[in-house]
Parts: sequence; C-alpha cells; structure tokens
Amino acid sequence: MEYRHLSEETLGDMIAVVALSRAGLPYERRLTHKEAMAFTFRDPDFDPRGTWLVALDDQAIGFGSASVDSNRISAGKDDGRLDVDVIPAHRGKGIEWELLNRSLGYLRSRGVAIALSRCYLDDEWKMSFLISNSFVEYYRVYDLVRKGRTEVPLAKLPEWFSLERKLFADHSDDEVVAFVEAFNESFLDHLNFAPELPERFINWRDGLSDPMLITTARKDDMIVGVCASEESSLFNKEHGVSAGWVNILGVRPQFRRRGLARAMLADGIEWILGRGMDSIYIGVISENEKALELYKSLGFEKEHEGIWFRRPVVLADANP
Repeated sequence: MEYRHLSEETLGDMIAVVALSRAGLPYERRLTHKEAMAFTFRDPDFDPRGTWLVALDDQAIGFGSASVDSNRISAGKDDGRLDVDVIPAHRGKGIEWELLNRSLGYLRSRGVAIALSRCYLDDEWKMSFLISNSFVEYYRVYDLVRKGRTEVPLAKLPEWFSLERKLFADHSDDEVVAFVEAFNESFLDHLNFAPELPERFINWRDGLSDPMLITTARKDDMIVGVCASEESSLFNKEHGVSAGWVNILGVRPQFRRRGLARAMLADGIEWILGRGMDSIYIGVISENEKALELYKSLGFEKEHEGIWFRRPVVLADANP
C-alpha cells in the first residue's frame, strides 16, 4: 500500500477514485480535468501536502484531503475541511482511518482547532464513518427541486432597480471582483459563511465546463443582489436527466424584502427552462426559513439532505 501526495500527473487517478467512491450519490458527477485543476493546483490555498492518493499494485483505490482556507482564517473561523474517499471494494481495511489520521494531522500542523466534513444522508458509509470518529452534526443543507416546465411570471422590480444578465465566462476579472464583493456582503450574516477570495471565483470561471448565467440586481451602478444559474450538460449526460442548478442567490442586507431575490430567481428559472431543462435544483441551509418560504412559493420541494459535521482536531487520532 502506497500513500502519495497529489501531483498534476496523478490528478486523473484522484478524479477516478472520487467518482467511484461517490457513485450513486445524488448530484455527483465525474469532474473534468479542467475543473479538478481549478479546485486544486490553481486554487490560491491549495497545498498538496494535505492530500494523499492511495495506490495498491499501481491502482488508485483511495483519496484523502485536508485544506485550510485563508479567507476562513481571516474571518476568525479557526477550522479546516477534510474529505475521505475509498473505492467500495477496499473499505473496512484500514485505509479510511489512515487517511483520516493523516488529514487530522495536517490540520493540526496548520494550527486550526476544528475539522469540518460534509456528506449526504444517502451516504451511509461516510456518515457512519464520521460519527464513529467523533464527528457531530453542525447543520443541515436541503437540496430542493422544481420539476416540470411551468414558467414563473417575472417579478416586477421596485423603482430605481434593474436586472442585468451576462454569462459568467464572459466576465472580466474586474467584473468577477465586483460580483464577489456583492456576494460576500449578501451572505455575511449566513451560518458558517466566510468572505470568499476573488481568485477562487476567477478559477471557477476559468474551469467551467457548462454555461452559467449571472443575473445581478442593480441600483444605479451598484450590484445589490446576485444569482448564478447553470446547466450541467455533463451531469445530465451521466445521469440521463435534463436539469439545471441555481448555485447562488443573495441580496445585500440593506436591500432585502423588496422582491429582488424573487426577481433574480425567476430570471434564472426562465433561462434554465429556455435551455430545455425540466428540473431545477437549489440548495439552502435548513435554518434559512425566509429562503425556504420563497423557494416553496415558486414550486421547489425538498428532495435530499446533506449534513455538515465537525469535531475538534485535538482529539486523539481515530483508530480502526
């Protein structure tokens, strides 16, 4: 058994392991090489020392990673994230525990106090593994779906406000920076949020495999609300569906309760339906009752749940 840090040359092995480990889980699909590069070696906070690719007889069978985001440290969060993936045929043989120990050791070396990890309720193996290693539930995220091609009447905007549309791929770096500034202020009061780095969004733009529409609500030249809608042709091809996603929807606090979120969401729905999709997904923290009320009023229903777990890094290392 060999444990090696991730390299650009072994990125394809990591993609394959994660895809096999998460096969059958909701909303999962195989990453493209371009996407994987954006999430790893092109990310400003990526450190290959926090990654381990497990090989047996030259076959990749497991992958573990731990990361610490500088934006979260700057926001006083004092945490890092870890993920463990093992091909089903090789689970229960000590690999997942070794990857967890290495990941916790890396987070400890970075001086953070809390380890975070996420899984779906459907992922019984990972949930059992996390709970058995002292992770406890932090909060839940609902994945909602709107099925069918029923159109949503476009909401009337208040006076002095307007909506603008532009594909994310066509945004300049300066436009991405302006978008991120509005995004950060829109979500600053949300649970577990930390302001994001513009560089991360620029990498996201450059790594896109599918069209993504950015809808912004504006007052004069100021972006006061943001919405990102996406068609995932790769996911649709892999799963035999016709679905789109609303990945981001937020309004700066001082401009809320004016119908801007509804107007942007309706615009995103119209764009996704116009591309021939018949299902639209959106995620929301379970405690965000106002957002849930809005989404349900536009025909969204809960389909799946995900859980963010956490545990102190300073606990004794997990044992098999």
